[in-house]
Amino acid sequence: MKHRLFSFGISLVMVAMAFASTYNHIEQENPATSAPAIHKPKATEIPESGSRPFYQIDAAYHPERDEVTAKMEVTVPNKQREAWREVFFHLYPNVFRKWKYGEESKPSKPGHIQVHQVKVNGQPVKEKLVRDEIMKVPLREPLTQGRTARITMDFTLRLPYGGTRLNTFKQTAFLAQWYPMLAVKDRDGWQVEPYTTVGDPFYSEISDFAVTFRMPKGYRLISTGRNADTTNSVVTVKQDRVRDFVAVLTKDYRKRSAKSGQTDVNLWYLPDMERSVNPLLKAAVQSMEFFGEIYGTYPYDEVDVVLGETGFGIAGMEYPGLITSIPTMATEKGIQPAVSVVAHELAHQWWYGVVGNNQAKEPWLDEGLTTFSEFLFMKEKMKSNEQEFLRRATQKTNEIHQAAGITCVDTLYSYPDMVYGLMVYIRPAAMMFELMDEIGRENVLKIMRTYYEQYQFKTATTQDFIRVANRTAGKDLTPFFHKWLYFGK
Repeated sequence: MKHRLFSFGISLVMVAMAFASTYNHIEQENPATSAPAIHKPKATEIPESGSRPFYQIDAAYHPERDEVTAKMEVTVPNKQREAWREVFFHLYPNVFRKWKYGEESKPSKPGHIQVHQVKVNGQPVKEKLVRDEIMKVPLREPLTQGRTARITMDFTLRLPYGGTRLNTFKQTAFLAQWYPMLAVKDRDGWQVEPYTTVGDPFYSEISDFAVTFRMPKGYRLISTGRNADTTNSVVTVKQDRVRDFVAVLTKDYRKRSAKSGQTDVNLWYLPDMERSVNPLLKAAVQSMEFFGEIYGTYPYDEVDVVLGETGFGIAGMEYPGLITSIPTMATEKGIQPAVSVVAHELAHQWWYGVVGNNQAKEPWLDEGLTTFSEFLFMKEKMKSNEQEFLRRATQKTNEIHQAAGITCVDTLYSYPDMVYGLMVYIRPAAMMFELMDEIGRENVLKIMRTYYEQYQFKTATTQDFIRVANRTAGKDLTPFFHKWLYFGK
């Protein structure tokens, strides 16, 4: 995540402020000869996996009017017994049309997304906005288990200024949650939770992507997929088994690269960030190696670190194959390269990226494990030990729970801004260090590795994590987790 004042992989500095205040495969095309990227499959044709949504997007960027126009086709499989008569899409850019949240985070220029010409298996249907950011698409006939529907649509995206994760800055466009995103239908039904500026209200399932960008001369693409080292005007990126697809279109950013095992690590920066480049690239490589060693192999062949604010207060943010981070942060030693931010957001490649969860309903599950991972990296590789901070913050969460009844397993919508970080990030991280004291470092890491192995490319829950922990440890740890997460006795 990272939200405004509570940018957390940003982690320690902003948490400390809150604590103090409350405590007193790439294809390059010739634009002259290339055809639109969208391929028209037969109704029964699905990706190689046979069970994942498959997005094909052909998008053109028009910086002179801060606009993206696109055609999209999504092959939607139904893996459930229940027949579907409709599907839902998130239209997150519409939250920037009429801002309903804090005035301090209001975009200086509104944005929105307009969808039109929706078809299902080639036949026109009439979509409906359930809310500004939720669209319902009716199916002309029930979609039964094992079958797929091919949904096509055109859309126009008007980019806001200062739109948190969706934003433009000089000659760079940050495209996050920028296309109509298929909602998840799980055992509890269609998950269409409302947007909120607290945390990350995003929940999507593993999908495959083939995305073409048509850009003006001089722009280059940074994205979830492997990047083309080119300024060609038309670039197609294909990436399988990721939760969503983010892109940065830029004429301003420079790149420096290194290797972490078989993974290319690219650090993208603006000229005035030069002093942070070497230490942050080193930290990125070290953290990727560290997490890969203790948790399991990173399954993609590239990861990008993009420095700079992507919107109001978003000091760091995670996406599949790409993170954003501020270049520097305030520490006890003064202004330093934001190593902990980079480490935090890269840990999200494991917890959120590969092992997913419903971030709106159980935000601790990715943020807590990620913060633990960040603190462990900082302790063991950067010699930064924050155990006393964790102890004091844990005591503060006890006081908050006694006063307000808030726990670590509440939904995003239950947390005030400053309480959110303490309950969702810090207390679960302290919990995992306490578990290391009780059963040993290697046993805790074995739990994490087993959890990663069993739930990679899937969606996990709190109960799944506890069940894995119990089986892996060979003992019932339920009372331990109940105490820390639910504040049980």
